[in-house]
Amino acid sequence: MFRRSSISLAAALAVGGFAVVAPDAWAQDSGQRVEVTGSRIKRADTETAAPVQIMTREDIERTGKTSIQDVLRSITADSTGSIPTSFTNGFASGSAAVSLRGLGVNSTLVLVNGRRMSTYGLADDGTRNFVDLNSLPLEAVERIEVLKDGASAIYGADAVGGVVNVILRKNYTGASIGASYGQTGKSDGQTTRVFGAGGFGNLDSDKYNVFFTAEASKQKNIWSKDRGFIGQSDLRSLGYFDTTLGAPRLYLDSLTPTANSPYAVTRTPPLPGSGARVNIIPCDASLVDPTTGVCRYNGLDETEVQPEITRFNLFGRGTLQISSTMQAYAELGYFNTVTKSNGTLGANNDSGVFFPGDLNNPLVTHTAMILPAAHPDNTFGVDRVLYYRPYELGGRDQKTDNKVFRSLLGLQGSVAGWDYDAGLLYVKSKLTNTNTGFIIWDRMQAALNNGTYLINRPSLTSPSLTSAAVLADVSPALVNKPTSSVASIDAKVSRELMSLQGGPLGLALGAEARWEKADTPPVPFTDTASVVGLGYSAFNMSRNVQALYGELNAPVTKWLELNAALRYDHYSDFGNSTTPKLGFKARAMDQLSFRGTYAEAFRAPGPAEVGGSSFGFTSYGILSQGNPNIQPEKAKSYTLGVIAEPVRDFSATLDWWRIDRKNEIVQADPNSIIPAGQCVSGCDGSDASHPNLVSAKVPGALPNTFLYYDVDGTLATVTGFYRNAAKTKTDGVDLEMRYRMNLGDGGKLTGQLFWTHVRKYERTDADGNTFEYAGTHGPLVQSSGTGAPKDRATFALTFERGPWTGSVAVNYVGPIKMIDHQGEVTESNGDGTMTNGNTGITYPDIGQYACGVFDTTGAIYNGCKLPSFTTWDVFGKWSATKNWDVTFSIQNLFDRKAPFDPYLPLTYGINYNQAWHQAGAVGRFFTLGARYKF
Repeated sequence: MFRRSSISLAAALAVGGFAVVAPDAWAQDSGQRVEVTGSRIKRADTETAAPVQIMTREDIERTGKTSIQDVLRSITADSTGSIPTSFTNGFASGSAAVSLRGLGVNSTLVLVNGRRMSTYGLADDGTRNFVDLNSLPLEAVERIEVLKDGASAIYGADAVGGVVNVILRKNYTGASIGASYGQTGKSDGQTTRVFGAGGFGNLDSDKYNVFFTAEASKQKNIWSKDRGFIGQSDLRSLGYFDTTLGAPRLYLDSLTPTANSPYAVTRTPPLPGSGARVNIIPCDASLVDPTTGVCRYNGLDETEVQPEITRFNLFGRGTLQISSTMQAYAELGYFNTVTKSNGTLGANNDSGVFFPGDLNNPLVTHTAMILPAAHPDNTFGVDRVLYYRPYELGGRDQKTDNKVFRSLLGLQGSVAGWDYDAGLLYVKSKLTNTNTGFIIWDRMQAALNNGTYLINRPSLTSPSLTSAAVLADVSPALVNKPTSSVASIDAKVSRELMSLQGGPLGLALGAEARWEKADTPPVPFTDTASVVGLGYSAFNMSRNVQALYGELNAPVTKWLELNAALRYDHYSDFGNSTTPKLGFKARAMDQLSFRGTYAEAFRAPGPAEVGGSSFGFTSYGILSQGNPNIQPEKAKSYTLGVIAEPVRDFSATLDWWRIDRKNEIVQADPNSIIPAGQCVSGCDGSDASHPNLVSAKVPGALPNTFLYYDVDGTLATVTGFYRNAAKTKTDGVDLEMRYRMNLGDGGKLTGQLFWTHVRKYERTDADGNTFEYAGTHGPLVQSSGTGAPKDRATFALTFERGPWTGSVAVNYVGPIKMIDHQGEVTESNGDGTMTNGNTGITYPDIGQYACGVFDTTGAIYNGCKLPSFTTWDVFGKWSATKNWDVTFSIQNLFDRKAPFDPYLPLTYGINYNQAWHQAGAVGRFFTLGARYKF
């Protein structure tokens, strides 16, 4: 018979392996049957063979965090490749995502109420599609379940590293309203949030329930310049280098130093003659070094630690009790997130060659821009190559406005001993992506040619002498509007088949049909390589998916339970996939149990990998073209754990995990494409030792790959296709310990510890080279240089007494080596030194890897190690009356500063690690809130 009840998690908390402590209100009724993420079979005992972490609504509140992305990115299993909202200079600006087990945001499946969401309109690195955590409503959340195991046998593609299931409220009566306000200890980053809920109708007496939740929030930005070294390019005080952009400051007209010019101007010899280079950057008089005359321009002044984010979420659900064994339900949601980020001043030149489709018909990007001899600001009398930072255009800023619409109709109940649930789902994401401050190269060159774009001005605070119309033409707002959607019909049934010695034999069967669409048009002018300094990413794809699956759970004895699942998927674009999963749970004694799983998983190729393309810049352009013959990635995962409850109110679990993934889809990789010994610069024939490759097209080391050179004989672009070529092996352990003490009239004390240790993160590239990334800044292509710490841990202690609740939490991230990977060509000299076989540099032996980060003395910086990072958070709640709750929290209680990360200025031009040390950049943060229940 179909049962309606509030789901209880107490058993999962006791032995589920990763679940947190639930309050008394969730105490288990032994007659309940519940469905836990990772299984479709309802059960009274929620101890499954797979490790699941469960966070209740109360647990989320006690973190003091005000967004889903902050909550989920604090999970210790989140590792390399996750995306913080603060990372605004990537392809997927304005979003946030988790990467369970470090396998990438596109290998972590995010569900809402057990069903899929649409993906974000922009792909990470122009390649990886994922669900944006900013689009999930915090106020509507009942709990979050995180399955840290492969689950393609139940949910299909993408569940390789694990599954995040955000479970929203199912019913609610009454009304509540609340608000919170927070700001940093430096009085910035102000965050205001208002929220409420209302519901009516009792399912038992009225036969219906309707409720809604609403929330709106605004988070203001934080400037890097207000966070010490984070906003400084002169890092000599940290034993590092002065990386301020600078040049002898010369007046544009007289070419002699003067305090009245707002620009720094340099020339490249020879001074006479056409084509010599002149650099012009904005420079206030206060920035001129009195000794050297160098303009100490600090581009980080224009960057942010935290962007401005505005959120508005609505969620509603209605349930109709048709009969004692049948319910109909409907859900509607509208989730809107607007992110505004500020970037550095742009430039008027870049390099690269771009191809919108046909590799054999490239669009050669612009050559260096020319300041014509006849231009009113050119005092040289001849054409000069111009490198210019356009102060009058402002920074390269971005605004993303993401709207997600979600609707669901369903029917659930029981008939003839079968429990069933069927639903019709439609989710659509609409993104408006606006970029400003970028230069259209040919338009600016034309305006320089006719003299309407003027460079000089009396001072930086003076209005530009260039007309507003010309500025708008040279740097228009660049807007594209990506969309994605998923529509599905699904049905599942489950029942108890027979009684075994340990309990009922459970069976679940299910079917699903899904239609996925993704359309990301290019940012205007990037498809013709006209925008200076802005990469290209575009794809348009639709696919159909049909799936069947089944699951058996057999408690064969009182001490042994076996579980098996199998799923078959058919994809319209690449074919079929069959994925199994096996699990067991064995109880050696009442205080000791063992569990384990074996699962296979797959990730379907994303839209960009199949039919899109992306173009980005490093020191040269890299073009990756979609490959219609690409195949899915495949993985095998293993877990083995022990559950111990040696004394009353104390439990501990230790789970070993391993994932082997092969057939990985990789972008065009310059390391594989550029032949050994290939000339990459100065290849104009002027040096007899270098070939003449001016404007040349050269075959790469792999089939259908090419190298393109510019008019100076410098490598401009590397091109290739996405391909299945790499593999990853990672393993580690998860530890959870929990203790609950009843102090009688003194209250209750609860402690919990979560720790994840990554023992190995080994990746074999397309050339067969194997590198170890655990504890390093790599893999660069996936982590954007933020790295893969070996250790993450959280410890929380909560005290409850009467109307008072207080919590303290400690968050730990382990040290990271300042290298891309371990396994570079190195030789230990046996005398405490080692030599890098690639560079010949000898330095202290710090392990079998080569460090590339040095201080101003030439020594390895800080032992080539980024230190560990620990923060403390506190939370307090006072239930003043039965209607009023008042909350207070402090994030980063001791105002721990983010450590300087010298690896990142070399790669992404930032001074700290946004993925793991964001709390230290924001600083101490206070939040005060209240809720009134009617």
